[in-house]
Amino acid sequence: MNKTDFSKITRCGGCCEKCGLFYDNGCKGCHETHGKENKCAIFKCCEEHGAYFCGVCWEFPCGLLKSKIAEWDKNGIYNLTQLAEEYHRQQHEKQT
Repeated sequence: MNKTDFSKITRCGGCCEKCGLFYDNGCKGCHETHGKENKCAIFKCCEEHGAYFCGVCWEFPCGLLKSKIAEWDKNGIYNLTQLAEEYHRQQHEKQT
Protein backbone atom coordinates (compact mmCIF):
# COMPACT_ATOMS: atom_id res chain seq x y z
CA MET A 1 0.00 0.00 0.00
CA ASN A 2 1.38 3.41 -0.98
CA LYS A 3 1.70 5.89 1.84
CA THR A 4 0.66 9.48 1.34
CA ASP A 5 3.46 12.01 1.57
CA PHE A 6 1.79 14.48 3.91
CA SER A 7 4.41 17.12 3.18
CA LYS A 8 2.67 17.49 -0.22
CA ILE A 9 -0.89 17.67 1.18
CA THR A 10 -2.43 21.14 1.39
CA ARG A 11 -4.49 22.37 4.32
CA CYS A 12 -7.69 21.63 2.40
CA GLY A 13 -6.55 18.09 1.59
CA GLY A 14 -5.39 18.67 -1.95
CA CYS A 15 -2.04 17.68 -3.34
CA CYS A 16 0.09 20.35 -5.00
CA GLU A 17 1.63 17.80 -7.34
CA LYS A 18 -1.82 16.96 -8.73
CA CYS A 19 -3.12 20.53 -9.00
CA GLY A 20 -3.34 22.29 -12.35
CA LEU A 21 -2.79 25.68 -10.73
CA PHE A 22 0.48 24.48 -9.29
CA TYR A 23 1.90 23.74 -12.73
CA ASP A 24 -0.08 25.90 -15.15
CA ASN A 25 -0.25 29.17 -13.24
CA GLY A 26 3.03 29.09 -11.40
CA CYS A 27 1.47 28.67 -7.95
CA LYS A 28 4.22 27.90 -5.48
CA GLY A 29 1.90 25.97 -3.18
CA CYS A 30 0.37 26.87 0.14
CA HIS A 31 3.06 25.23 2.29
CA GLU A 32 5.86 27.16 0.63
CA THR A 33 4.01 30.49 0.71
CA HIS A 34 2.23 29.93 4.04
CA GLY A 35 -1.13 30.38 2.29
CA LYS A 36 -0.23 33.80 0.94
CA GLU A 37 -0.16 32.77 -2.75
CA ASN A 38 -3.94 32.95 -3.00
CA LYS A 39 -4.66 34.55 0.40
CA CYS A 40 -6.16 31.25 1.45
CA ALA A 41 -8.73 31.46 4.26
CA ILE A 42 -8.50 27.71 4.84
CA PHE A 43 -4.74 27.87 5.36
CA LYS A 44 -5.16 30.74 7.81
CA CYS A 45 -7.89 28.86 9.69
CA CYS A 46 -5.70 25.74 10.04
CA GLU A 47 -2.87 27.88 11.35
CA GLU A 48 -5.19 29.49 13.92
CA HIS A 49 -6.45 26.06 15.01
CA GLY A 50 -3.02 24.43 15.09
CA ALA A 51 -4.12 21.81 12.55
CA TYR A 52 -1.75 20.45 9.93
CA PHE A 53 -4.75 20.08 7.61
CA CYS A 54 -8.51 20.36 7.95
CA GLY A 55 -9.14 16.66 8.45
CA VAL A 56 -7.26 16.64 11.74
CA CYS A 57 -8.81 19.84 13.11
CA TRP A 58 -10.98 19.54 16.21
CA GLU A 59 -13.73 21.52 14.39
CA PHE A 60 -13.71 19.33 11.27
CA PRO A 61 -15.82 19.72 9.20
CA CYS A 62 -16.54 23.38 9.86
CA GLY A 63 -18.78 25.76 7.93
CA LEU A 64 -15.86 27.57 6.30
CA LEU A 65 -14.46 24.33 4.91
CA LYS A 66 -17.86 23.09 3.74
CA SER A 67 -18.55 26.29 1.83
CA LYS A 68 -15.07 26.62 0.32
CA ILE A 69 -14.37 23.01 -0.60
CA ALA A 70 -17.73 22.69 -2.35
CA GLU A 71 -16.36 25.14 -4.92
CA TRP A 72 -13.84 22.63 -6.27
CA ASP A 73 -14.25 19.17 -4.69
CA LYS A 74 -17.68 17.64 -4.17
CA ASN A 75 -16.06 14.72 -2.31
CA GLY A 76 -13.75 16.95 -0.26
CA ILE A 77 -15.14 16.14 3.18
CA TYR A 78 -14.99 12.41 2.50
CA ASN A 79 -11.46 12.70 1.09
CA LEU A 80 -10.30 14.68 4.12
CA THR A 81 -11.79 12.05 6.42
CA GLN A 82 -9.82 9.34 4.60
CA LEU A 83 -6.63 11.42 4.72
CA ALA A 84 -7.08 12.01 8.44
CA GLU A 85 -7.41 8.28 9.08
CA GLU A 86 -4.22 7.59 7.12
CA TYR A 87 -2.41 10.47 8.82
CA HIS A 88 -3.29 9.07 12.26
CA ARG A 89 -2.18 5.57 11.19
CA GLN A 90 1.17 6.91 9.99
CA GLN A 91 1.66 8.87 13.21
CA HIS A 92 0.87 5.76 15.26
CA GLU A 93 3.35 3.68 13.20
CA LYS A 94 6.08 6.24 13.85
CA GLN A 95 5.49 5.92 17.59
CA THR A 96 5.64 2.12 17.66
